[in-house]
Amino acid sequence: MQHIFLSHDVDWRKQGASIEHILARKDRFDDDILSKLDTKNPYYNLPEYMEIEERFSVRSTFFFRTIYENGDFHDYEDDIKNLIDGGWEIGLHTDPKSVYSFEKIENEKKNLEKLTKKKILGNRVHYLGFDEDFPAKLQKLEFVYDSSIRNSKDLINSKEMGFFHYDKIIEFPITLMDAYMFTYMKINEEQIIPTFKKTLDIGREVNSDFNVISVIWHDNVLKMKGGRMYEKILEFLSSEEDVEIHRGIDIVDLINRNVS
Repeated sequence: MQHIFLSHDVDWRKQGASIEHILARKDRFDDDILSKLDTKNPYYNLPEYMEIEERFSVRSTFFFRTIYENGDFHDYEDDIKNLIDGGWEIGLHTDPKSVYSFEKIENEKKNLEKLTKKKILGNRVHYLGFDEDFPAKLQKLEFVYDSSIRNSKDLINSKEMGFFHYDKIIEFPITLMDAYMFTYMKINEEQIIPTFKKTLDIGREVNSDFNVISVIWHDNVLKMKGGRMYEKILEFLSSEEDVEIHRGIDIVDLINRNVS
């Protein structure tokens, strides 16, 4: 069975990027999106993600930062409540500058838990920061899993899937991420579904009984060229008989049950 750990990193403040920022990257958007910039921020897509995933009976994990440039993570309080009430998982998107400080990670976790009103169990570092001492800090803070490791920027192979342990912390390497696919791998929109198919085939060769493929589809890409393929991705994955789509914490539970 191929288990998809489906997640979204919420990298931008709720107000989104400035119009100047978006226009500097206007080749990423269709004209109809650009014509609505005064009324619709194309970087904020949480409700749309929820609607799409609901249609496929899918639930994913959303990683929220607590430190946003020119923005306040409290602006997401209603969104976080709606996600939790709907069965989605909330994880911490730790600031890269916090990785080396137990106190900073602890502070970020506590701040996010004030909004979630429940324990945060999953983590991913913004910009995928990591060092060998980091998992021990997470474990001490009662996280159960992390997903901050990517071995390369332009390869899809067995090293970028599955899971491993740092003592009691389960680490999920990142298999497919929109930004790397479009930037480093030069994958265009027409190649996205074939790329997912190729990745599943690699996973089947690695472990047909239990394999984990971790996918990041950022909140801000849903209306971009390439990013707008998200619904097609879920349609494809849902059509594969040996594929199940999960939140991070669900895969942790499956791993723990298999081990025991």
